[in-house]
Amino acid sequence: MVVIGAGLMGVGISQVFALAGHEVRVVEIDAACRARAVPRLTEQLETLVEHGLVDARGAAAAIERVSLTDDLAAAVDPGEGEPPLLVIEAVSENLALKRRLFAAVDRRTPPSTLLCSNTSGLSITAIAAETSRPERVCGAHFWNPPHLIPLVEVVKGEGTAESTLRATSALLRAAGKVPVVVRRDIPGFIGNRLLHALQREAMSLVANGVASAEDVDLVVTQGFGRRLGVIGPLAVCDLAGLDLVLEVDNYLLRDLESSPAPSPLLVELVAQGHLGVKSGRGFLLWDEETVRAAVAKRDAALIRALEAG
Repeated sequence: MVVIGAGLMGVGISQVFALAGHEVRVVEIDAACRARAVPRLTEQLETLVEHGLVDARGAAAAIERVSLTDDLAAAVDPGEGEPPLLVIEAVSENLALKRRLFAAVDRRTPPSTLLCSNTSGLSITAIAAETSRPERVCGAHFWNPPHLIPLVEVVKGEGTAESTLRATSALLRAAGKVPVVVRRDIPGFIGNRLLHALQREAMSLVANGVASAEDVDLVVTQGFGRRLGVIGPLAVCDLAGLDLVLEVDNYLLRDLESSPAPSPLLVELVAQGHLGVKSGRGFLLWDEETVRAAVAKRDAALIRALEAG
């Protein structure tokens, strides 16, 4: 199995499959990123061991199954070695780059190899168009952090075969993931469309002086977000009663933010160089301590969810 990219997503994806018993070759051309990969993998596995989600022997074996290289050709075409069953691309969200990578991988792997992109919402059809086997290409969108969030969106491009969706889903399920099939290749798939709709309304509330960014986040984390971890929005509708949902929609939807353009507040912040954690300021203020605390709190909650099953 081959993972292209050794950033946060690539390392986490590699960990998932290594723990499932697969030999994983990770391709990364950036030397500094490549050097950080094994320490990051080790740290993530040590955390799982501490919480009893993986035993120490299994973690050590997983690390041994992961190898790193800067040579894409050698990774996907190992000569006399076993050709990869699956190649997952996990590089930056750049369509041109992904198309070039898929064209290169297509030339060097047998027709039986599954080619998957971890894109958050770019067109699988457009990526697959650079290959000679669009029927063997699909999306495999993991969520960050990929080793802690079970869900993976398996995305059907226009030419993707049903057998590809079944095979990819089976590999993910065997690795402990929860695959869902996205049957239309639309921007953002399922999860990011839901997430960005929520973010658009949240930004609008702040921009219009309804509440502070801190309080908007609290409404989610300490309010309805608590139940979203165990029951989805459509089930919430059924529990409330669809007649009640319809009554509320009749007066509320017309008042919700519906602009097709990015939030002016978001545009202004980016123009001012306020990029969030990257710059120390976005909607909120960040320093090294608050970033560490936020990530630790997030990961601890995700680990508790895994422990609960």
